[in-house]
Amino acid sequence: MPTLIATVAGTTSNSYVTVAAATVYFGDRLGNANWAAATADDKAAALITATSWLESLEYYGDRASTTQALKWPRTDVSCDGVEADATYIPLDIQAATAETAQALITTPTLMRGSTTGPGAYEKVELGDLKVQYRSTDAVLSVDNIIDVLPWLKSYLRCWVRNASNVRQIPTYRNEWLL
Repeated sequence: MPTLIATVAGTTSNSYVTVAAATVYFGDRLGNANWAAATADDKAAALITATSWLESLEYYGDRASTTQALKWPRTDVSCDGVEADATYIPLDIQAATAETAQALITTPTLMRGSTTGPGAYEKVELGDLKVQYRSTDAVLSVDNIIDVLPWLKSYLRCWVRNASNVRQIPTYRNEWLL
């Protein structure tokens, strides 16, 4: 049985959320059948694994303590008017942990090695502008959890550096051409 430790700023913590808190979180949400059907051990393992992947991200602010095992709680950062401090883990981070854990329960191999991504087009040309996309059977590396679960950006938006523009290419419009 995995030993889940979700003590805020704990020196041995390995999860941002307890199994009980995640169960309450999923209790009033659609699509919680996989979570409800999972064993307590699988839930704990999924939360520990989800936290581990969320730990790979670069967060704004500073760790609240030099002795804490995880990157949260943090100080010197706020998101949508919510100021982080040493006493709690923001609800967005907790929700991202729970949602990632449920995704892992649904697909346990979600974060292993690499993933094959769909290729939309082989080549696109517009005048002199040419764009070559990867082939449909290209193997992409998994750099972080947002590569696999891009919808996590909605939870992590202003807590994580570059969460809003992971894998995006900026485009510019020249007004003088119009």
